[in-house]
Amino acid sequence: METQIENKAILSGRYELIKPLGEGSDGTVYLARHQSLGQERAVKVFPKSSAPSLFALSEANVLKALNHPGIPTIYDLEEDQTNYYLVEEYIRGESLENFLLLQQSISQELFFKFCEQLCDIFVYLHNLCPSPLVYQDLKPEHIIVCGMQLKLIDFSVCAFYEDSGDDFKTFGNVAFSAPELFSGASASAAGDLYSIGKIMEFMIPYVDGALPRKVLQIIQKATAEQPDLRYETAEELSAAICGADDDSGRTHLVNTIAVVGTHSGCGATHIAVSLTCTLNALGRDALYYEENSTDSLRRALPHMRHVWEREGCYMQGYFKGYPKYGEGVKISERRADISVIDYGCNVPADLAAADLILLVCGGAPWHRSIDQVLGLFQGTVKDRLRIIANLCDREAALCFAKQLDAPVYLYPYDTDPFGDGDGKRRFAEWLSFGKRGKASFLRTHGQYYRKSGQ
Repeated sequence: METQIENKAILSGRYELIKPLGEGSDGTVYLARHQSLGQERAVKVFPKSSAPSLFALSEANVLKALNHPGIPTIYDLEEDQTNYYLVEEYIRGESLENFLLLQQSISQELFFKFCEQLCDIFVYLHNLCPSPLVYQDLKPEHIIVCGMQLKLIDFSVCAFYEDSGDDFKTFGNVAFSAPELFSGASASAAGDLYSIGKIMEFMIPYVDGALPRKVLQIIQKATAEQPDLRYETAEELSAAICGADDDSGRTHLVNTIAVVGTHSGCGATHIAVSLTCTLNALGRDALYYEENSTDSLRRALPHMRHVWEREGCYMQGYFKGYPKYGEGVKISERRADISVIDYGCNVPADLAAADLILLVCGGAPWHRSIDQVLGLFQGTVKDRLRIIANLCDREAALCFAKQLDAPVYLYPYDTDPFGDGDGKRRFAEWLSFGKRGKASFLRTHGQYYRKSGQ
């Protein structure tokens, strides 16, 4: 084991340190690579000379026995004469606090998803055998948004029920911890449920639209001053949240997606085709319709493998779509759950009829002035507008965000619109098709830019 921690140091002959990820009062976290597996890990380094090293050992002993998708996996605990080394799952994401600060809004769907995932973690912790676990220190900084999965980190002050005693002292946080913990009461499941209620309350200002009144009633009960007035278990709280989710309304589905480009060559067709393929890969039954004069689809057909045609609809892999036929050509179009309509750079007069509008902006400097389209995306249309910067850098994305006074999604580089991949699936998740009113602006793994430059 190396005692001198430097980039490229090798720990225990297995882990190559790549770079520091962050530093806190209790130690430093490094990105590392397992040399034989080639997998990334996070290595927390705790000096033995400091008091927080005791919490490192406590956290490792707790986490190594846990197995839940919302809790980081512990792989190794090593030590040398100077340090402890806690090797755990490397989580790509950001804290719930930072995630929300970067958003214009989150959907009701995402709000309920996060609440339900959080409850599920605590259902697991509170039902561990033989000793249930209370977390005690829930706050937004300890919740990591990793794709669409929440991860709970920092178990340094958690306690098993039989050890919870009155040693909580000042380890909690005033904003999110149950009030009885600061008066010497024993830590309990009721305290964790109080914290979940406070996290729900923390997220509400960021939710797009008015949540059902039942949500406020749930928060009020979960955060009651007296522990015996709260929900008895995490299962009971989860059931209440699921009930409010079911009552929140799922009548409107995204059936029509209009894709419009600001300029020729900005990639509107590429994104429309790619989105169609991804939706079908996700089982959503989508059809592409070419409603522009470029004839791009039929020009691409000679370069596509295993293409077949049925009653005018061309299919290849996950792609299904219709090229633009002339007025004299009559075809019998099949129906699909979602229609992705590619308008190219021609803004249609009936754009307001679309459930969702994707405005694709190109990255070239001469494409950055979009004055000619600004007036077309106002009023109720703007509520359904999602802005995508394609083949752009951060500077271009910021430029579009300022002009349109709205967040911008920086679309990842993609060479194959007919292919499938995690990046494209995350893009579809960002659009949040489905359950509650208009599709909403989410942040997953994409990059977003707002007019403030964030």
